[in-house]
Amino acid sequence: MSDDFNAARGDSVPNGGGMLRSGGKHPDVLTVEDVITFKLRRLVLIGEREGHLWSEDMFDLSLNEWRLLALIKARMPARAGDIADFILMDKSQASRLIKSLQSKGLVVTGEDPDDGRALMLELTAEGDKVYNSMMAEVLRSNEVVLAPLSAEEIVLFSDMLQRLIDHSYDHLEGQIRRGN
Repeated sequence: MSDDFNAARGDSVPNGGGMLRSGGKHPDVLTVEDVITFKLRRLVLIGEREGHLWSEDMFDLSLNEWRLLALIKARMPARAGDIADFILMDKSQASRLIKSLQSKGLVVTGEDPDDGRALMLELTAEGDKVYNSMMAEVLRSNEVVLAPLSAEEIVLFSDMLQRLIDHSYDHLEGQIRRGN
């Protein structure tokens, strides 16, 4: 196919020296390492690697257990299915994590008054204590990650990131509804 045809469709087009133009808003890329979503994923992976270093050693929780605990705290009383949906986690995996948090005495479950089939989750006093300690470590870790940015850049980045998350989630839901 000709470059003109690809450009008209909005496909990536070689631009001398191997550089690709997206035909859209994305900056030119030389390799996958220049793709914004790839960079975001790499940042997440770096954070997860660091998080694994402290979450299990300091708190005896996996990162997924921590995420679930933190979201239960944020949404108490929280429906198990709603949290699993929010973090795009398989409900059976969420169920295993909930059982693990229960066995550690960090979470209690109850029946949803509006739906007897659904589980409602709340933190125990110990769960709240662990949450507070872990959140302090998360904030410390985030300060390290955000150190190269100014306060204004952090606010802008957070706002832009939330817009990307909202847009991407809406797009995903649309694809699921269409069966793609």
